[in-house]
Amino acid sequence: MPDTDPNPDPSPGSASTSVADTREADSTPPSAAVPTSSSSPPGTNISGTAVAGSAGPVEAGGPPFGETDAFSEAVRLRDGTCVGWAGSEGGSTDGLAVGARVVILAAEADEQIGSGRIRRSRWEDVSDGGRQWNCFFDFTATVTGSPAEFRVRVAALEPWLARPDPADPDTFVASVNTNAAIGLISSCPALPEPTTSTTEASTTSTTSAPRLVSDWRAVGRYWSQGVAALCRAGLPVTAIARPCRPPGVGSEYIVAVVDSADSTVSYDDGAEVPVGTEVTVVVATGRLCD
Repeated sequence: MPDTDPNPDPSPGSASTSVADTREADSTPPSAAVPTSSSSPPGTNISGTAVAGSAGPVEAGGPPFGETDAFSEAVRLRDGTCVGWAGSEGGSTDGLAVGARVVILAAEADEQIGSGRIRRSRWEDVSDGGRQWNCFFDFTATVTGSPAEFRVRVAALEPWLARPDPADPDTFVASVNTNAAIGLISSCPALPEPTTSTTEASTTSTTSAPRLVSDWRAVGRYWSQGVAALCRAGLPVTAIARPCRPPGVGSEYIVAVVDSADSTVSYDDGAEVPVGTEVTVVVATGRLCD
């Protein structure tokens, strides 16, 4: 049986493009009582967004979030907002939410250079109807100097590198980073360890036409769903490549399936491929391509 898309459209009334969220009022009290040294370097106000992949239906609320794909980096909510969650099997993103404090670190050192907050969240089908859902967590911060790039840490999560948006250099973009690993997908068998043998090869052999498989669909699907589909079809996934995100492609969604032995050979969905062919899936990150 061919794979079917497990992600139904969002409930009636939800937008298939971005839906604005409300903004949180800054609850920080005035700092007039704290003197400012005239010798301190002026701060630079910056804005940016952290991009998270999401799959599965829109949730009415929670937790728990029983409809969201187990490997989603964030959960889409019916009110148009997003939230991180502890249930992601790729790694917790709990704490990623509107109002969360943002710590800005130097790009290559554990040195705090600024701080801010997440001001709003929203979700969007970045593929213009292809149901490649991404969550965007917009933040503002004040930093020392004018860094070309930096790392963003939210709550107790590992920091994510932020770079300027190629289309809007005044805005920084960070890719929420969870673990996209083949070994986490139950339908994918463990790859055999390489072995060597001193036994002489047989001088006789028999060949038969390989069985072809075409009942698979992976391109354009969330990485966990596409990888599972390939493995179920008898096409073992041996690697996951992580390039930047082209226009019209969602973070954590599969851009292409290529032959692991020859990356110049790509396979379209439903192509007839010999069973056992080892493949590599190309999965976009949240970082936009230049």
